[in-house]
Amino acid sequence: MRPGLLQDQRKLIKFSDVREQVGRKHSLNLPDVVTEMTKVKVADTKDAALELPGGKVYCLTGWARGQLGSMLGVQWDKWFDPKCVNAEDVQEEVQRRFRRSGESKKLRLTRFDNDSDDDLKGKGYDGYVRAVLGPTYTPIDDERLFDRMSKSYRGQLEKYHFMKNHLSLTGHWGNDHCTYYSLVGDPVDLGPLDRKHPDPAVRRIYDLAEREGKLPDSDWVYPGIQLRNSEVGYTAVVVDEISFRLVCLNGAIICVGNSRLMYRTHRPIDDDQLDKQLNEVFTLAPSRWRTTEQNMKILAAIKIDEPLKELEKQLTKMECTKIFIKQATEAYALEPLPTMFGILQAVTRAAQKYDDMDKRFDLESLGGRLIANAPRLQAAA
Repeated sequence: MRPGLLQDQRKLIKFSDVREQVGRKHSLNLPDVVTEMTKVKVADTKDAALELPGGKVYCLTGWARGQLGSMLGVQWDKWFDPKCVNAEDVQEEVQRRFRRSGESKKLRLTRFDNDSDDDLKGKGYDGYVRAVLGPTYTPIDDERLFDRMSKSYRGQLEKYHFMKNHLSLTGHWGNDHCTYYSLVGDPVDLGPLDRKHPDPAVRRIYDLAEREGKLPDSDWVYPGIQLRNSEVGYTAVVVDEISFRLVCLNGAIICVGNSRLMYRTHRPIDDDQLDKQLNEVFTLAPSRWRTTEQNMKILAAIKIDEPLKELEKQLTKMECTKIFIKQATEAYALEPLPTMFGILQAVTRAAQKYDDMDKRFDLESLGGRLIANAPRLQAAA
């Protein structure tokens, strides 16, 4: 792989280093506990802490609070506001509801990690409850995925790089309920940038990038794959194709129709089956990248007479909010290319405003839908 200017714009990390980070995070996890919820006590309301059978006390993550609240039929932070109720009141309510159902739950636990948890450590808590799940829920953890990839595809993966801050402005791999790993391959050249474009706004963005030393020598796009996973019940194991344009740092995620490279719900699976699904990912990805390259060239060739109307039309079809349509319209003005490729860039550029990784994933998927629909858009032009 040739990282080139991408290395200057985004932090690129080798597979072996990411594998190490995944292993370190996994080492913090404690064994899952399956327990009758009537045996769990609410130890503190302000810190949302539970005492489990055996006496150890764990704080609930935001995700776990939401899960538990859903099981109780309430919004946890609103219904159990520590300014209004105390731990005894919450305990009574929780026990009353679980006593009716007699439910047992699988609690996924983890130790505290960083300095931001020092205050909680000082209060004597033992870590976090990061998930409240059904007792038979069988998660496929990141550790297992990366272990299988390391054993079977390490040589292939070392040719590429993980891009740490694709979906997050702060460079995190995920949040308290989902992880996102972006792997980019060798760049594709979509042709020279038009430095003499008739629209001065287009010339301006290229001139600005040149003055900042960030203008590539051509319109490079990095294809890759996006691995999304949740160890706590938010989503299945999902692998999608991604495309990342260097000149404006726009990303698109292609996950429509049969374009997904992998989708596996969290249930028991042996290593041979998991290897088979991962093998399909690395077998299919290169051909998918070539199709996406062709589709992006198709979009660049579709001229649009009224691009802002076309932009609104496409986003309305995809049931976008008026707020995002407005943001995409403003983003179009930054590089007003009167083609379907320009429409695509407006959508993916507008998505960059969001640091919520789940939201950013959904918005970049809109760009992926435009790419996947390129042949149909060409036929309709």
